[in-house]
Amino acid sequence: MPEAIRQRFAQEDTEVISIPLNRTIPLPHQRLEKNYEWIFFTSANAVKYFNFAQLNKQAKVLAIGNQTKKVLNELNINVDFQPKEGFSEGLVEEWLSLAKTKQRVFWPHSFNAKRVIYNALTNRGHIVFEQVTYKNEFLVRDQERLKELLLSETLDYVLFASPSAWNSFSKIIKDFQQLPDDFWKRIKIAAIGPVTAKVIEMEHHSVTVQPQIYDMQHLYECLLQDIRERG
Repeated sequence: MPEAIRQRFAQEDTEVISIPLNRTIPLPHQRLEKNYEWIFFTSANAVKYFNFAQLNKQAKVLAIGNQTKKVLNELNINVDFQPKEGFSEGLVEEWLSLAKTKQRVFWPHSFNAKRVIYNALTNRGHIVFEQVTYKNEFLVRDQERLKELLLSETLDYVLFASPSAWNSFSKIIKDFQQLPDDFWKRIKIAAIGPVTAKVIEMEHHSVTVQPQIYDMQHLYECLLQDIRERG
């Protein structure tokens, strides 16, 4: 969390405790030697771990989310298309509506990425070149920190920026024998967008805070607003 945002929470008498529920770890991968018309960056981490020496400068660039676009722009990479929806399902629907001919798409992504993009595009006859550049991992030391936090602190909100973050949290919670009886009654859940919210709600938990624009800045703003309104 940026220090400026942390200070704004402090002004609302709110302490922010950060525990990585999914650290990113680079994976070895081969350079793509094929031509493509589009490259899809579906997260800021996909940009972080991408080898730009293999970038086809004539290819069009797609970016999911404001943060991904910002990171690309900071590298002087222009984004040709940004879906209105900041998740894979929204990307697929919007992009397929403008792709009038068969396209060759390069998609660098996480080992943990869902198959939504690949399946939807290939089912329509497009060619997708994949490159797995990193993975998400919930490290043992972070798991232990979370358990200590649950034992020692009374939490008011828990914030999730991805479905995988929720899955890591949920796994610890399900196996945690010392969870207070009223934990789920008093905790309020904040989710970055509808895909993350859906995963949470499938486990019968309610999402209290969710921004209309699915990025971290707007999630922080919505959370701050909810804290103020509750006094």
